[in-house]
Amino acid sequence: MALQAETLVEEWLNKNGYFTIRGIREKLNEIDFLAVKSNGEEGWEYIHCEVQVSVRPVAYISKLTKSQMEKLGVKSKTSAKARNSESIKDSVKAWVELKYTSDKKQKLRDSVAGSADWQYWFVHGKVKDAHELECIKDEGVKLIAIKDVLQELTQNSTEHSFAAASAGDLVELINLLNTEE
Repeated sequence: MALQAETLVEEWLNKNGYFTIRGIREKLNEIDFLAVKSNGEEGWEYIHCEVQVSVRPVAYISKLTKSQMEKLGVKSKTSAKARNSESIKDSVKAWVELKYTSDKKQKLRDSVAGSADWQYWFVHGKVKDAHELECIKDEGVKLIAIKDVLQELTQNSTEHSFAAASAGDLVELINLLNTEE
């Protein structure tokens, strides 16, 4: 589902006037999207967007740190074992560092647009624990539900042609739900 979700998010960003670079990477460091948009006299808007969409989540978004694994007595960073509020906060902080704020991610972004002022966006589906999303937001990341992306893509789509769009076929299929015959 990751590829389909990213394709829809890229279409949504493009429809909203952003130029996108998808899957920029250096070795193991990857960024789902960098998006840039001119706001006229206001200057440029720079977005670093990560996408993780699940329809039936069984695990948390953020992985456990080594010390958290020891405390919980688990062997997997992706353990679905229930976490308390403090544990979620700590794992989210490490996740945000890994996904957005690390020196390696900063270096990748700088290679595209110098030292721009980047906004961090996270497109998500359903989650195991809503508190995790609250913690992500508290770390300065804008949350965007995939259902909102889908709704925006499909509303008024009869006015816009998706014939040449990368997600055009997906949007048209989704639109079948909204048409009456």
